[in-house]
Amino acid sequence: MSASSKKRDFDTMVRRMIHGSDVIVEVIDARFPTLSRAKKFENLVLRNRSKQLFIAMNKVDLVPDPIVQKWKDILQEEGIKVIPTSARERLSTSILRNKIIRAVGKDFFYITACFIGLPNTGKSSLINILKGRSSAPVAPVPGFTRALQVLRITTRLRIYDTPGVIPKQLSLGDQVLLGLKRSEKLPDPIKGAWALVHRIDEINPDVIREKYEIEYESPPEFLEKFAEKRHRRMKGGELDLDTAALIFLNEHINKAKIPVWEDPDLYLRKRDKDFEDDSDDYIDEEEVEEI
Repeated sequence: MSASSKKRDFDTMVRRMIHGSDVIVEVIDARFPTLSRAKKFENLVLRNRSKQLFIAMNKVDLVPDPIVQKWKDILQEEGIKVIPTSARERLSTSILRNKIIRAVGKDFFYITACFIGLPNTGKSSLINILKGRSSAPVAPVPGFTRALQVLRITTRLRIYDTPGVIPKQLSLGDQVLLGLKRSEKLPDPIKGAWALVHRIDEINPDVIREKYEIEYESPPEFLEKFAEKRHRRMKGGELDLDTAALIFLNEHINKAKIPVWEDPDLYLRKRDKDFEDDSDDYIDEEEVEEI
């Protein structure tokens, strides 16, 4: 099956799940609220007044409280109901469940909710907590939920867990920043590490320097100094940049060691100037290796 056919099939599946659901929960990464939103599907829900849309802003434990509150205020000003959550710390997960149940009138005995979101936002982890025991497969690496799953949460509540959605236009830097690709699956981890350094420097030019205590003028220079600091050399004494790149990528993607997040004030300034294009195409997480 071609990539375009897979995209159409995936798009049709998600649309059907949204159509058959009373409540849609979009799980986003609290560190990168604009980058991790699936605006195409948000707009699909918002155009249908019979549907309720919630954003579960997950991973709030990785972001300072004032930043979380600013992003919550921004999204709610845009007409979206937001529940800050942390699957890892089990923060506000019961609030999320109650919000879903209360969003639908008491005349509805059965409630169906559809969970959508990019890979690595913690979507399946949240669902597992809501259910009370592991049901959706969860892995410590992104891109693991492969097919639609229907899960019974309570006697009233059913949840559709869909594969992660990935905007096609994302740069390599954004893909790595969001953890959409496993570090070991990158065709060139060195270029992936360079792209991540460049992207983080765009968001916060000081955070890598402060975190690793390394001064550098370019991503290649950072990686060389990082490899030297971590004593990563090959047998001949040459720096082992491939291994160093994988370590650096892993520390961000799987361990969230770099304290980086989008600036809500910068977003507001850009929003006032720019017109956002909401007509993005999406693919499913199984196609991410083809990007």
